[in-house]
Amino acid sequence: MSDTLFNQLKNIGISEELAAKVSASLDPDYNASKKDVLIMQEAIFQHQALFNQKMADMNAKFDAEFKQQKAESDARYEKQKAESDARYEKQKAESDARKAESDARYHEVKAESDARYHEVKMDSMRAYAELKTEIHTTINRQYLVTFGSALLTIASVLAVNWYFHV
Repeated sequence: MSDTLFNQLKNIGISEELAAKVSASLDPDYNASKKDVLIMQEAIFQHQALFNQKMADMNAKFDAEFKQQKAESDARYEKQKAESDARYEKQKAESDARKAESDARYHEVKAESDARYHEVKMDSMRAYAELKTEIHTTINRQYLVTFGSALLTIASVLAVNWYFHV
């Protein structure tokens, strides 16, 4: 049992001398003393120091790997961001060009439409003016015919009256 304990203590990183002392102090034929308790504490502290050193080494290793991976990731991100920004600027320029072209066509069509609207409106106004003129001329002519007929009727009545009274 003592050989296995000695080997186990060596495997976890305890020095051979301390491992031998601990193994000897746990022997059933050995009489324990206060010094044995101190030896056990020293073994525990030595193991804890070794564990802490291994943890610090692992943390340093992981920190270095993390920093390296973060730097690689940041470089990839910056590259992708630059590519994305370039694509965005290219697409924005193309979109702006299409919008400018569309705006130019819109203004052309709007100008043509406004010109046609103005032309149709002017034609409507001329037709309306001609219609009003025709209506006024017709009404005027009707008044003249009616007034002339009334005068002729009055004149014929007067002539007939005059003929029979004279």
